[in-house]
Amino acid sequence: MKNIYLLGFMGSGKSFFGRSLSQKFNLNYLDLDEFIEATLKLSIPQIFNSIGEKGFRESEANLLRKTIDFNQNIISCGGGTPCFHDNMKWIKDNGISIYLKSSEELLFKRLNNQKEGRPLISSMSDDDLKHFISMKIYEREKFYEQADYTYIQWQDENSPIELEKFIEDKL
Repeated sequence: MKNIYLLGFMGSGKSFFGRSLSQKFNLNYLDLDEFIEATLKLSIPQIFNSIGEKGFRESEANLLRKTIDFNQNIISCGGGTPCFHDNMKWIKDNGISIYLKSSEELLFKRLNNQKEGRPLISSMSDDDLKHFISMKIYEREKFYEQADYTYIQWQDENSPIELEKFIEDKL
């Protein structure tokens, strides 16, 4: 079985669902951001501060390609991962991709409570965060929608069990 790559905007639940799915399907779990942090021995905010977003995206692309060595994994990608360095094409060529699609309202609710540790939004006001989410979704949707499958979640009540059933039906 190929790796399953979970895609979506920050706050869409990739890490939460990834851990649950790995247990359900008895697969290993890898959070790409955690893999980057462990490899570079820096936190994501420290990476952004030291080498900027451009350097982060280059490291992200290089380490994404190393996931080919980890077979049968659930891999949570960063929100921007599919949008840079032909990563979406690479993901589709080397695994199964699932877009966790969330409403802007749900993303705002989640992200407004998780600003710390997210360098792109940590200092944003509520209005700025809403605008940022809307703008970035518009920019990134064309990449996310290339995923093999799309799982839509419009409210917080979506559970891992629903996504597990969705995956069982698709795979």
